[in-house]
Amino acid sequence: MKLEVRDPALLEAIPQDAQLEQLETDFSFVEGPIWHPSEHWLMFSDIPESVQYLWREEEGLAVFRTPSNMSNGNCFDRQGRIISCEHGTSSVIRHENDGKVCTPIATHHQGLALNSPNDVVVDSAGRIYFTDPVFGRQDHPMKVGYPRAFELDVSGVYRLDPDGSLHLLADDFQQPNGLCLSVDETRLFVSDTPGFHIRVFDRADDGSVSGGAVWAPVEGDHIDDQGKKWVPDGLKTSLGGHILSSGPGGIHIFSPEGACLGVMLMPEKSANFCFGGADRDWLYVTASTSLYRVKTNMQGPPAFLSKSAGL
Repeated sequence: MKLEVRDPALLEAIPQDAQLEQLETDFSFVEGPIWHPSEHWLMFSDIPESVQYLWREEEGLAVFRTPSNMSNGNCFDRQGRIISCEHGTSSVIRHENDGKVCTPIATHHQGLALNSPNDVVVDSAGRIYFTDPVFGRQDHPMKVGYPRAFELDVSGVYRLDPDGSLHLLADDFQQPNGLCLSVDETRLFVSDTPGFHIRVFDRADDGSVSGGAVWAPVEGDHIDDQGKKWVPDGLKTSLGGHILSSGPGGIHIFSPEGACLGVMLMPEKSANFCFGGADRDWLYVTASTSLYRVKTNMQGPPAFLSKSAGL
């Protein structure tokens, strides 16, 4: 794996001799990986093909759900059920009964249909945070949605409480995309794709947020073969407080203070990633047409599971 070292501390997070392994390929555009901590499988979405896949070390790839309504981001809730963001239905849904039934849990705000929920996280109290940019309603070159009219005039960040109430937390993003919570859950990080930066909110015990200042720019001079600069997308945190973000050239790794330590350079546009493996130190990366992984010196937080998801 090639590294762009901006600070020597990067090599404490990613070994200099780290090897990038391509696990699967020939997808259209993959996103939203999540790792089951006890059953040791990875689930992720191919948005244009409207398929969600499971990958296991011994068995390889299998279809989990199709059609998936152009699902994008995924996470686990407190009970181990999968939560998915669907571009095609402009909904956040929950997989019930081992994934055999899908229940819409967020579809409208104040009577107006959501844009296209994109990425999602859950806190330890079971509150669900998600972003709602417009990508799934645009005539997007990557075919990640269905062109249709907008009902909302904002691209917001939302919180869905366990009682079913939906709260708009921020309405001043250009297009919010990836998001993650700090390990202690006192901060919520959200990427703004057109702004090429990450914003941070202070989070109170009741789940409300304040602030929203720019925490760090996501910068780089890397241009792909189509003459485009890869944009901020997925976000994750490590137990050590690193924040990882998609961006120009690959995956940018930030110190807890917001300094970019460097970039894991990727051969394809890397939309999202997650920690997995028995010790949660492998980084699984969904990168355009392929699924990759690399061993790191970081460790991801444990998933909020209270029982097996049973899949």
